Amino acid sequence: MFIMDWWNAMTAAQHGFMFVAVPATLALVIQSVMLLVGLGGGGADLDGDGIPDGFDAPDGVDLDGDGIPDAHDSLDGDLRVFTVRGFVAFFAVFGWTGSAMLAGHMPLWFSIVGAFFAGAAAMILIALLMRSMLKLQQSGNMDPKNAVGKSGTVYVTVPANRGGSGKVNLVFQERFSELDAVTDGEEIPTGREVTVVGVTTLGTLVVREK
Repeated sequence: MFIMDWWNAMTAAQHGFMFVAVPATLALVIQSVMLLVGLGGGGADLDGDGIPDGFDAPDGVDLDGDGIPDAHDSLDGDLRVFTVRGFVAFFAVFGWTGSAMLAGHMPLWFSIVGAFFAGAAAMILIALLMRSMLKLQQSGNMDPKNAVGKSGTVYVTVPANRGGSGKVNLVFQERFSELDAVTDGEEIPTGREVTVVGVTTLGTLVVREK
């Protein structure tokens, strides 16, 4: 009853913000839970979807979801803001901030602008947090060579003929991991099942479609 009264008391604009905030918040909670239980992050992938869970990352592992092996992230100095987890955080903060500002009787245009900047700040905060965690986790406990022969699912499209790297999700060393991958064949779209057939000198997986 309280929830219904709360919902009905909102304006149409607040409802719009909530339609953005609630799904994004649920996705953020799911990502966090997966990270805590070691299914979607942890040493293998924090960003999965958030933040590395305390294991080290080899050259070919991408913990921050930027499509570039983490060992090289630490060398190039770039801050990877536009990741899946970053966008989820953006929409969650954008929705709640906008709704709260409207509840505080702020003008709609001002609420939208304020919510946008709050969401952008959340994206940057996630990127900074993950980057700082990565700097603490590069001793190399996870060896991508142990993934050879394993099966996984493409998370980010793998370009054809090693024309770039994609990302695959798979379980190896008893952890659900998100790693960079290339292929020697045709492009492999997101969602396709693949098998790891090798590892490059940089630690990137070489995969082929099942």
